[in-house]
Amino acid sequence: MSPLLIGGLLAAGLVVLVSIGLISQGLERARLERARKSAEIAARIKIGNSVMANLPGQFFPAELGNLLLSIEIKLLQKLASINNNAPETTKRLEESKAQLQQNNPPSNEPVALDTEAKGKEARIQLENLYKQLQQAQADGFIDKATLKKWSDHIRQFLVAATLDTFNASAKLGMQQGKPRVAKLQYERAVAYLTKLNNPAFSEHLAQYKALMQRADAAVAAENQQSTGAPSELNAGLEVMESAEEIWKKKAVYDD
Repeated sequence: MSPLLIGGLLAAGLVVLVSIGLISQGLERARLERARKSAEIAARIKIGNSVMANLPGQFFPAELGNLLLSIEIKLLQKLASINNNAPETTKRLEESKAQLQQNNPPSNEPVALDTEAKGKEARIQLENLYKQLQQAQADGFIDKATLKKWSDHIRQFLVAATLDTFNASAKLGMQQGKPRVAKLQYERAVAYLTKLNNPAFSEHLAQYKALMQRADAAVAAENQQSTGAPSELNAGLEVMESAEEIWKKKAVYDD
């Protein structure tokens, strides 16, 4: 065998080895990319399911439920295409499609946000909802008008969730004869609304300022240990309950 032929065979063998290495690297990169996309989509589906399961009913109209369901369907379709129609994904996809076709959106019972923990959980779910809708718009699942519409609603829901928590904590403080607790919650509500600087909430700001002043008077009466203290507390509770009735009639999360 001539040296030229040997050299040619060695060169060809080297080319084959290099090609095999490049192909293997390409296949591995593709596999890792599919795994990354699959994990990302699965995480988004999980967050969406959490929102649908835990968002308080007062912030979860049927229209929003159908929207989240349609987004979940699109995500499941992408996941199925990546994972070659895995049985579990395909089953969930068919179930979600049937639910949407039957106009049976997910729904939850209203939740009284009467503790800091409940209020925080509601705000977390609303923030997750907003992120889901943002990403859905970036993916082309929903248009900009739909994102803007629900972004406006979510902002109102966040305000409502925050004020509901302050109001419930203050009411409990007044009922327990702890006007300092009520005063602190009203101060937080006033600071929050002032920071928003939104004319739409001017009536609520005025109400909370009045409640804060009433609670402050009850604190002063308590400090003096005078006989008038109980009446101050009762008056504060009556004003607070009156404001709560106004709140129910004109809640910030109403259309």
